[in-house]
Amino acid sequence: MVEAIKKPINYRKLAIKVVLIFFGVLCYSFGLKCFIYQAGILPAGFTGLSSLMQKLVYKSSGVLIPITIYNLAWNIVPASFSYRLVGKKFTILSFIVLFLFNFVADSFPSINLTNDPFVASIFGGILCGFGASLWFRCGVSGGGTDFVAMSVSAKFHISTFGYIMAFNILLIMIQGMIFGWELAFYSIIYQYVSTQAINLFYRHYEARTIFIITTKPNEVASAMIEKSGHSSTQFDGIGSYTKNSKSMLYTVVTQPEVRQITNIIRKCDPEAFINVMKSNEIQGKFNYLSVEQDVIDMNY
Repeated sequence: MVEAIKKPINYRKLAIKVVLIFFGVLCYSFGLKCFIYQAGILPAGFTGLSSLMQKLVYKSSGVLIPITIYNLAWNIVPASFSYRLVGKKFTILSFIVLFLFNFVADSFPSINLTNDPFVASIFGGILCGFGASLWFRCGVSGGGTDFVAMSVSAKFHISTFGYIMAFNILLIMIQGMIFGWELAFYSIIYQYVSTQAINLFYRHYEARTIFIITTKPNEVASAMIEKSGHSSTQFDGIGSYTKNSKSMLYTVVTQPEVRQITNIIRKCDPEAFINVMKSNEIQGKFNYLSVEQDVIDMNY
């Protein structure tokens, strides 16, 4: 694949992404304050680690330190890795989201919507997973294990949510040994639901194979290279029904680019036949969208 072409910032899409990030923060905060914290369930990632540290310090010394202090302190090391692996723009914007989340979470009113910890773990997990997926889709993270997930995904193009869930379960086991096992088991349910919600709503690094049957292969191929930076392979053939000469273009793109590519194809050839398939594995040179490119170019 050829090198991706940089585009100017689309301020309309930038405004949409700012709204999505803020809505994601609201969803995550609502899930934490109204379901997870109310049920005494340990939240995920570094927020859960900070909550655990807050409980341990308060239990041993009687001093209640705001959870925001712990959360920001735990994020220093992963942020440094993110700065080197992903880039400064991603890391800075993610820290802004982190500050916004801590501010909103501290300001959000605590509303007890259910006394059932099972219901709280399910709905809290869905809300937190959906909220996190929104800022993931906007090319930023909420800090902590999100820094790790996005950094590793950007570097190696693999999903790390399974490993993060294992870290969260270990954290819950520690909580269970100290504070009791019943809520720890509900915390595992919450971790599983939130992880599955993220996997459902966030599929950024999945690849898609596109087959295009067209009578205008040169125009379509040139437009894809110019607009997206993705090249293609052309096969010539004959339609079995019409007996007319046609060409098939074969290309692979990331999942967020599918709509952009199909729009490009339709503009060049409204009659083109398009087949989009999931690619389970890719070997060889492929032009993945970088996180930095997502933040600046808004290629969604």
